[in-house]
Amino acid sequence: MAMVFNCSLVPNGPEAGLIIFQRVAYTPVFILGIILNASALRCFIGIPQWTDTHIYMLNLLLADLMLTLFLPFRIFETYCPMKPMPLCTFLICVHYINMYASIFIITAISIHRYVAIRFPMQNKTSHASEVRRRRITSGICALIWVIVITLSTTFRKDMYPDRLATCYELKEPDKISLSFLLVLEILGYLLPIVTIMTCSAHVVWTVLKSLKDIHQHTEEEIIDQRKRVVAIITANMIVFIVCFTPIHVYHLLRHISVKKSHIIHDVSEWLATTNCCLDSVGYYFLLKKAYRDKM
Repeated sequence: MAMVFNCSLVPNGPEAGLIIFQRVAYTPVFILGIILNASALRCFIGIPQWTDTHIYMLNLLLADLMLTLFLPFRIFETYCPMKPMPLCTFLICVHYINMYASIFIITAISIHRYVAIRFPMQNKTSHASEVRRRRITSGICALIWVIVITLSTTFRKDMYPDRLATCYELKEPDKISLSFLLVLEILGYLLPIVTIMTCSAHVVWTVLKSLKDIHQHTEEEIIDQRKRVVAIITANMIVFIVCFTPIHVYHLLRHISVKKSHIIHDVSEWLATTNCCLDSVGYYFLLKKAYRDKM
């Protein structure tokens, strides 16, 4: 099928405001995403001693980077709308794969933090145990990729060209299937957010409790480090809620009501995409620690 474009630098019609929003909103996300994720990837390659945490963060980085690399198609579509075609189905599948890979990996990282706090003695093990933990972590990440790719392939019919109004949106009366909705809402959002909030709350509570039990002669640097841990974990939890809650609320409301809100859809989609930049905060502190340990 030949590509059909209707290019226009100056949008018109009732959707002109939303088109301008997408142009303005997605462009800085793409630029920042490329710069931050590419820089973090370069730093990751230079890490001499890998841990299970580095493996989790690298996979999260790859998911964010892949999501960023396909943003030019979305920006291009605001200038030259494409007629729905198999390429659009592929682009939507790629978006789902990388977004939910990020969600599941963030969830795995939260569980990993909780286990490290709950069973601290298990971190002080031999080299053989560290190798085994790295293998387990690699297996978990591989399983996550297999799950998201399988689910996206299974429900690809919900994103076929005949159901699309534009390259990234369903036709007005159409909705995603109930089975796909349940997978997105329960497996893709409710279970991860409950897990993340539970694990993060326990870690924060444990760290804060340890601050109360610290003796006065404890070094100020250690106290500051623990306060930073609390701030980072709290910030990560807030970022997850802000980025991924609106789009899942939209999917639910869209299925209940036939009427579609383009504003809510576009803003919530953009918020979910910004996570590919905000995850870089976690990379910064992890790589900063690795660099400090190397020095």
